[in-house]
Amino acid sequence: MQVGSVTTGEPEETAQVTNSGDENNAIFDFVIPRGQTGTDGVPGNDGATGPTGPAGATGSTGSTGATGPKGSTGATGATGPTGATGPKGATGATGPKGATGTCSCKTPDLLSAYSTPPQAGKNGTVLIFDRNAVSNGSSITHAQNSGTFTIQQTGFYQVSFHGTLAPASGSTFPLTVSLYLQQQGTQVPGTAVQHTFHTSTDSANVAFSQIIQVTTVPTTIQVIGQGTGYFYGPVSMSIDKLGS
Repeated sequence: MQVGSVTTGEPEETAQVTNSGDENNAIFDFVIPRGQTGTDGVPGNDGATGPTGPAGATGSTGSTGATGPKGSTGATGATGPTGATGPKGATGATGPKGATGTCSCKTPDLLSAYSTPPQAGKNGTVLIFDRNAVSNGSSITHAQNSGTFTIQQTGFYQVSFHGTLAPASGSTFPLTVSLYLQQQGTQVPGTAVQHTFHTSTDSANVAFSQIIQVTTVPTTIQVIGQGTGYFYGPVSMSIDKLGS
């Protein structure tokens, strides 16, 4: 007889014996169930805690590492929204009154004169102004029923004239009549005006305006008429001092 194999079976399994040989040379194989697992034993008590070992020595501090390179500056962030306007502050105290400024105003020097009724004129006639209208200051003087204006102060003056001309009775046509301003006996450039008449019923309005400079005083100015026979009137003239 030979023992073939011994196999451990499960706890509930029945023990078995089988012959894997023959009747002359038997080989028995055994299946023996293993025992049931026992219950856990009671845990033993904890052993005593062993003594704490001595602390090891603190190691030396290592050297500080080198500073790394500076990083690039980041992009500027977007501007935040504007905050709400704060409340209006209290009004400050009123400051002291400033000094009174000086006035650069000046009283104008001027004179205007006129003549209403028509008056006869001929070559070289000085036109007569029989009335003064407005006069202010002492720079300009004129006697009524006179053709002469006198300037008493040096400076620049604006002289403006306006009048009406008409041919005299019995005139020969065409008839040319001219007027101009004369200063100290000399014609002032830019003041000559004229009109040519073709019939006895014709009339004309003439005017000039010019700035003159007076460098010596007294200086006289007049309006001179040229023509073989004519009437003038109404006429008017104004003189304004512009400055020194």
